[in-house]
Amino acid sequence: MALEPLFKLEQPEIQDKIPKSVMRKIRSRLKYLDEGIQRVEKAAELKYPTYYVEPFLPIVSSELEPSQIGVMYARTIPIEVEGSLEIVVQITAALIAYGSKATLHAVLAHEFLHYASLVKQFTSRELLSAELTSSMFEAVHLDTSGFSQLEKIYKDKSLKRLLKRKFSNGLVDERLHKNVLKHWLAKGLPTIRLTPDSNVMKISIQSVFNLKFDQMLLTRLKEIERVNK
Repeated sequence: MALEPLFKLEQPEIQDKIPKSVMRKIRSRLKYLDEGIQRVEKAAELKYPTYYVEPFLPIVSSELEPSQIGVMYARTIPIEVEGSLEIVVQITAALIAYGSKATLHAVLAHEFLHYASLVKQFTSRELLSAELTSSMFEAVHLDTSGFSQLEKIYKDKSLKRLLKRKFSNGLVDERLHKNVLKHWLAKGLPTIRLTPDSNVMKISIQSVFNLKFDQMLLTRLKEIERVNK
């Protein structure tokens, strides 16, 4: 699926909701997004999945603890497009505007591991065969499941160190959190409310079969699995 990364930011209704000064800040920092994509691709020697800038900042809260919220600065999700499955990465505009260059690069690398993890799940014979009797397939987005092994995809040691530093316990960047709270949430810029089970997505089995995987990524995943046996 060909996707223009800025297509959502260019929608008139979004431009009305985000102040021009913030929009200029986002656009001036897009170079760090491009640099990060290139860095991850070079480190993995693989192509980054389809990605775009998401203007709505996802806020996660539960009915049990409505006062406790979490912010999802990026998400990697499978979506159905005309009967076929596509794995896309959402990078929030708030992250681009207020995250440091190092944080943005770390998030991009982290989301690439989510992408690899989903590809691994969807190509698992055991996983698919267990669902063949059902018309729907549930994809659960687990934040760190199996990542220690998947990090072997990267050949850049500095990127690996950055990942460990920024994701020791969730995303570590207090300055980002404070700036987003002050300049995005407190000013009522676009958000979307999610619940903890929002990461469970129902996907038709047929769309999974129609997914065209990156063969180079599949080869790399098999190599990692073989070494770990």
